[in-house]
Amino acid sequence: MKAIFSDSIRLWRNKWFYLSCVFTVFLLWLDFSADMDLLRYGEKTEILHLMAEILSGKGNILSLPLLSALPCSAGVCKELSTGAARYAVFYCGYGRYVLSKITALLLSALLSQFVGVMLFGGIVSWAAGFLVLAPAPLVAQRLLVASCFAMLGNISALLTKDIVSAYVIPVVFVFALSMFRARFFFDATYMDPMVWLSAEGLAVPFAILSFLSLTALSLFLTTWEVRSYV
Repeated sequence: MKAIFSDSIRLWRNKWFYLSCVFTVFLLWLDFSADMDLLRYGEKTEILHLMAEILSGKGNILSLPLLSALPCSAGVCKELSTGAARYAVFYCGYGRYVLSKITALLLSALLSQFVGVMLFGGIVSWAAGFLVLAPAPLVAQRLLVASCFAMLGNISALLTKDIVSAYVIPVVFVFALSMFRARFFFDATYMDPMVWLSAEGLAVPFAILSFLSLTALSLFLTTWEVRSYV
């Protein structure tokens, strides 16, 4: 438990965590700024509808995978390549080390996106002059999808032994899957990454199944790599 707690605390000293929060706010606001007149003169229901469109819109197709992976997805690969993992495993054991890394990976994706969305909502509320909160189902779905991308980043880095892959492959995967679905599987809407963020239809169970599968694979690969190289 001490190792898990230590990695979770270390998250708050991770500059990439804060950069992910800041870029989340910036990119969401960039999409919102195109409708500044609505923000100034629109009704609350109109602004809420616009927020929902932004949180599940096409602007997230490349940004969300990168921002989700940015804080911690390359962490295990870095520690294995530098040898730092050897000392950590010696101190706390294989099981606790792997669990602490997966927990930190999950928390980094969840908290960075949650903080970013809440800050974005705060800025919109300040600009509009009344409280505007992002729809809870969309926020929850965004956090779930972000967790999937964070796990995919960890898996990608471990498979390729390349830190850059933790950031690049989730982005490429989402873009390729979106194009593949648009060209060949028109009716398979659940394959569209943008539908995952909508929290509608099969998006929720598909995202949950993806999260469970990617987490299990991430746990397996992390354990395998740590035992192989430490």
